[in-house]
Amino acid sequence: MIREAVKGDEVALEGFLAQHSATTMFMRGNLRDFGLNNREAPYAMRYFLTETAGEVTGVGAIANIGTLMAQADESLGEIVAHMVGAAGPDFRPFGILAPPYIVAALRDAFEVGQQPTKMNDIEPHFQLNKAALKMPPMDGFSLRKPTMDDLPVLAAWNHAYSAEVLGGQDEERSRAEAEQTILSGQQRVLVKDGEIVSQTRFNAVLPDAVQVGGVYTPACWRGRGFSRRAVASHLAEAFAGGVENAILFSASESASSVYRAIGFEQIGEYQIILFE
Repeated sequence: MIREAVKGDEVALEGFLAQHSATTMFMRGNLRDFGLNNREAPYAMRYFLTETAGEVTGVGAIANIGTLMAQADESLGEIVAHMVGAAGPDFRPFGILAPPYIVAALRDAFEVGQQPTKMNDIEPHFQLNKAALKMPPMDGFSLRKPTMDDLPVLAAWNHAYSAEVLGGQDEERSRAEAEQTILSGQQRVLVKDGEIVSQTRFNAVLPDAVQVGGVYTPACWRGRGFSRRAVASHLAEAFAGGVENAILFSASESASSVYRAIGFEQIGEYQIILFE
């Protein structure tokens, strides 16, 4: 049976997604933040379930902004076909985020295999249990939440990060996203000698897990261990609050070396596509 999730399905849906948390943090986070049947928030999602004997066995999701995601094995073909019908003939995906085999199924089903992309990366997928965290020395460094006084610097960093990792965007959007990130409360900046030298944030926060994203150190300060101090310190804060695990996707081998240095281990691959 395949159907769209409705009010009352939250517990069963979260239960299934939590079993596959490493690959479903975006779906879990959006479910927690926006609930079901929210048609206004850009990142709110419609969720589609397959069920066997009353148990959820697969999930597909379409965000209001147009992003596609799924977590399923045997029922994957059925779910993506149902998603195509639910989206309607005029729907055009904004992006696809999932393990590569799921991305391939979604691209085929939505017939966007030839659509131009501004980002199409298969990235190493890392996980860290709190017991494995390796804290670097923090003498001379501190971590804090950013404030609006930091916005000019962080907006410039966000613009540079977008150009380097996500294919670029205009400066106005970079500034708006930087402001939203500050207001979210999930960003941290590393400070040395009174100057911010690196940033990190959590893209998704659940009681048991966090997803790290937006890690950035300006090129002039790279190679000095700033990123690993920022990420490790932010994770130590989350672990002290009860979180057990962290996941992330790495955009480069140099970034991967940072994450391995603080205890992350690669568990697979994750593909991120953003269409032109």
